[in-house]
Amino acid sequence: MTRSIGWLAYALGAGLLGAPRLASAAEIEWKGYTWSVTDGGMAGVAAGSPANVSVDTSGYLHLKVRKNGSTWTAAEIFTTTRLGFGTYQWQIDGPIDTLDKNVVLGLFPYGPAAGIGSDGTNEIDIEYSRWGQANGPNGDWTNYPASGTTIGELSYSFSLDGGTLSTSRFVWTSSFIEDFLLAGLQPLSSTQSLLKSWKYSPSNATTNIPQQALPLGMNLWCYDIPSDGKDAEIVVRDFQFVPEGTNIGGAGGAGGAAGAGTGGAGGAGVSTGGAGGAGASTGGAGASSAAAGTTSSGGTTASSAGASSGGTTAHAGQPQAEAAAGKVATPQGDVSSCSVGPTPGLAGRPARGWLALLVLVSLALARRRRG
Repeated sequence: MTRSIGWLAYALGAGLLGAPRLASAAEIEWKGYTWSVTDGGMAGVAAGSPANVSVDTSGYLHLKVRKNGSTWTAAEIFTTTRLGFGTYQWQIDGPIDTLDKNVVLGLFPYGPAAGIGSDGTNEIDIEYSRWGQANGPNGDWTNYPASGTTIGELSYSFSLDGGTLSTSRFVWTSSFIEDFLLAGLQPLSSTQSLLKSWKYSPSNATTNIPQQALPLGMNLWCYDIPSDGKDAEIVVRDFQFVPEGTNIGGAGGAGGAAGAGTGGAGGAGVSTGGAGGAGASTGGAGASSAAAGTTSSGGTTASSAGASSGGTTAHAGQPQAEAAAGKVATPQGDVSSCSVGPTPGLAGRPARGWLALLVLVSLALARRRRG
């Protein structure tokens, strides 16, 4: 192998050519899980800093975006174990409806950094941001496929009416993903004070919905430099994961990892359905994961209770709007998606699939030269 090809292969494999590297310099224990803390490259324009992640004496998790001198830093953590089908819920204290237009709160299982699929697959996103637009929608649910390019997304607007307490939840099964946003701190079995809900039930669900257990991430990051020049903070009071097939009424604040299988459909935030079948399952602590982001695309019908917008809306500033990506809305509000372009959340996140391909090509060229 020549020196130039060897360096290229190393640089591509390490993500050094224009793509930030993700590193974990610290771990925290919270809600029964071990979480790796990102130190360095992550989505957006600010690097992750372990100093921006902490757990207080009440057991609440704090995620911060901060400015030190002229440098902005963000916050990101990932479980070191993988979680599968079931119900995920976060109780949050923070103004998620009025964050600065360039600040993003993300709650998301993410597979590619753990070697599960390529970028734009195996990801389930809850995100609160206006994506740089002062009057844009402030909520997004985005569901990436197990493989392929069919992506379901709903962008909507909501208000906490001056409050700061909210509950975010999704139910993930082999055949659908159902999202909920509720005002106040609600138990897993409740849909009281429902602000918005959406059930994504695509055709070919085993292709268009992630089927493997994935690392779970949370981040507070900068799509761009905060326009108000102020630090931002979100407090996550509680996180609960209830594996599919488990009675939610008896669920505690933390649970073990669950196998992602092909079990029955779960209920709307009350039951997670039948037990998962064949699929990936994990137990205790495992390998850490990293990276975050979003993508736009068509989804399915939205159901709401409260102020919100129906259908789908592209994030402002996306390189390719949904119309340009070949998505056509049906009278029912469903959207057919053909292709997907790069989107805001992918900024700063390496396209690991093509990097790996280039590494293989480089190695092949090297072998030919040596032969």
